[in-house]
Amino acid sequence: MRVLRLGIFSLLILGMSGGAQAQVLSTFVREQVGSLPKGRFMVSYFTLSSSIDSAFGDDGAKKALSSNLSQSVTFQKITQQDPVRGNQLAGLFLSNGVNLSDSAGALSGVIQGQVSGKIPVVGYGLTDDLGVYVSIPVLNFAIDAAYQFTPSARTGVLLSNLSANDQASVAQEMNAALNTSLESKLYQSGFVWDPHLNRNYIGDVQVMVMKVLPVADRGRRKQSLQASVVLPTASDQDIHDLYGLKAGDRRLGFGGKYSLEQALPGRFQVNLGVSGTYLFSNVQARRVPRDGSDALNENLDPNTQVSGGAKFAGQAQIRYSFPKWLALNAGALWQKRMEETLEGSLYTPFQYDLASWRSSYDLVSGYASLDLNSIPAFLEGNFLFPAVAEVGVGLPLFGRNAISEPVFQLQGTMFF
Repeated sequence: MRVLRLGIFSLLILGMSGGAQAQVLSTFVREQVGSLPKGRFMVSYFTLSSSIDSAFGDDGAKKALSSNLSQSVTFQKITQQDPVRGNQLAGLFLSNGVNLSDSAGALSGVIQGQVSGKIPVVGYGLTDDLGVYVSIPVLNFAIDAAYQFTPSARTGVLLSNLSANDQASVAQEMNAALNTSLESKLYQSGFVWDPHLNRNYIGDVQVMVMKVLPVADRGRRKQSLQASVVLPTASDQDIHDLYGLKAGDRRLGFGGKYSLEQALPGRFQVNLGVSGTYLFSNVQARRVPRDGSDALNENLDPNTQVSGGAKFAGQAQIRYSFPKWLALNAGALWQKRMEETLEGSLYTPFQYDLASWRSSYDLVSGYASLDLNSIPAFLEGNFLFPAVAEVGVGLPLFGRNAISEPVFQLQGTMFF
């Protein structure tokens, strides 16, 4: 029964996060104002680790990624998924006493993942209040996924009827098609089903120049301006990758940041920072949804025009220093990416509008860290190298199109 074999193979849509292009983690860099002395180098190594099992969706609700695999399938959906042979399939079902509104079964599964990042930073003091810094992130994604289709009692009766009516081969084909329906659907949409993905992604190189500004109360207040250039060095996103992973935008950009540090009585210190980055427009391969219910973004446009876009961040932090150069830090971080306009000629303007809306993100996080600073001890001759080591955790509070899992971070910095 060739009609059955081809029709059932196209029955399900996975529904991964439509905001995968915009996913962001609750990463932070402790606010501080200062620059390297003239002619001195800095080498810093920043690592992060986080589960990516759950995320804030388009509507801001937190949900496990595995919930995207949970779907109820009716016989009506099976027929609708194959517009060419749908009527023939409907006739097959009805002739066997099946109502199209009946449940054919349910799809369920699990998605578990981990992201880890390594970000080396090298800095050099051009003058005592002007320094240049270069960083490049490398992210590793490790994702395990599995699913199963559980047939309904009505499907069991249908398969039994087919077998009893000398259509055992048709029943076997239908049962096999139901149990491999996800891979078949993804294959038709140009996706690759990889249940054990483990891949490294290179991010965009950033070149930063920081200038410490003069202030009247230099002993208790510091401020700085930072200019940055984002170079489009990120690994190309595999457009056939189901999870939509990447470590950067692969677009040229320019940014700026203002930082303020204020000493308070009792060993307290407050730091504030605000930054923005503008990314220039370019042409990229992007996926756009068929309609509002298509969370998978099935349609592929290899030449999508992406407009210029902007990202913003704001951070507030309080710091308390103990004796022996130990300090506690606590703060809040706000991150936002503005919606970008996607345009193309392969699909309708409405479909590109949906993809544009899904390109933005918002995330508000809290964080806490502990750092050990050996610079005062080095100046006193007690340590061989001036260095700073810090361990911390970022806790997502609420957001949209953002990972909702805690991020654990470790950073070490040495000065030469």
